[in-house]
Amino acid sequence: MSIRIRFSLEPKKKIFSGFAWNTQSAELMVKDLAKKMGYQCFRIEGMLLVQLCPEGYIWFNWNKRKLQGESQTNIAGPGFHAAVVEFLEEAAREKKLKLRVEDRTGYFIKRDFLAMRQKYFYQWFSDLMDLVSGWSEKGEYMFCWPAIYYIPSRQEGKLITHIRSFSFKEIAGMVHSGMSVVFAKDFFVWNDIQKDARYYRNSAMVLLNQSCYFMPSQRSTQDVYVNQRIIELLEKAYVMDPDIPFPHKTYLDICALDSHTPMEMKSVNLMDIEDSIGCRKYLVYRKIGNMSFALPGNFLYDEEDNSAMDHYYDGRDYGGHDYYIYAAVFAGREAEFKSQWFEQGKPEEILDFELNNAKVRVAFYEPEEKPGETRYGVSAQVLYKDQRMNINIVSRKPGEKDWALELIKSIRITE
Repeated sequence: MSIRIRFSLEPKKKIFSGFAWNTQSAELMVKDLAKKMGYQCFRIEGMLLVQLCPEGYIWFNWNKRKLQGESQTNIAGPGFHAAVVEFLEEAAREKKLKLRVEDRTGYFIKRDFLAMRQKYFYQWFSDLMDLVSGWSEKGEYMFCWPAIYYIPSRQEGKLITHIRSFSFKEIAGMVHSGMSVVFAKDFFVWNDIQKDARYYRNSAMVLLNQSCYFMPSQRSTQDVYVNQRIIELLEKAYVMDPDIPFPHKTYLDICALDSHTPMEMKSVNLMDIEDSIGCRKYLVYRKIGNMSFALPGNFLYDEEDNSAMDHYYDGRDYGGHDYYIYAAVFAGREAEFKSQWFEQGKPEEILDFELNNAKVRVAFYEPEEKPGETRYGVSAQVLYKDQRMNINIVSRKPGEKDWALELIKSIRITE
């Protein structure tokens, strides 16, 4: 069961001078406070979202002259739980608002952080470890992974979480040792009430595990941001506590990718789990309708492409691949192949096969000469029930036919 805070903010009086209470002023209040406290604020699907730390969000929604919302706190940790309360109270104090909070941990009323952490967060973590220790290696392989995100590849003998992968052996040892509290400090992003060295190291670990492309910073603004943020967080953690278990090899790898001179470290307490960091080192999956498709984890999403197709790529100087995809749904009838889709070049070979109850057609085209480059194109359609997946893959070096075909064969039925 998750741990949540639910709340509402509204004026103490219906009318008071100096502050107009409406959806615009409420949103401005949240944005200004987030900026003041060093947090990020943005809109998603019509709701206002404040991010206090990796995996730590507060959702706001305007409803009947109240600013309402909630925050799920059990993944980010007890320190985040306390920070949510602080943020809400600061908002109420600044604008003299009435704050109502539903907090089943009792922290909002009692302010006993240690009791709240032990009784609710550490107990939740212990129960979670008991649960997943009984999972089969052929069954579910993720827990505490963001719901609206890519799906990572399965890692043999491991369960994937937001912060890193845990081996079944490690989880079993954790459960049988009775020392799950010790491991909780490396699971929660924000375990203590203050932002200590573990907070900064764990924040970096989440970015490494979920967001890092492990590509040079010069490739894109996304690479610059994530690489430099990881370096900043890890160096701050080391300065605060040089004895903290530290992912030193990974730190050096990211420094090299960013052309950053590594911090001088006289001694390092090495982490022994560095091979468990980084879901984007492998294929990742994204879902469209009743199917999911695979991409190399280092592929970027082209946010500037306004066409009907989603465009993913690795960059001309970093592989030279483009992957285009979209899906069409035909209500009330079975999807069919569209012959025009396979006329985007001169076909060298066309394959038809079945894949997990889906029908697949793939066309490999003759190389196409363009100014300064040669393109090797592949088109595919995948049919399942009323959905047709349309795919174009472009390579800029020969000999990658099998690579492209394996990506297409990685498509899964997800219904």
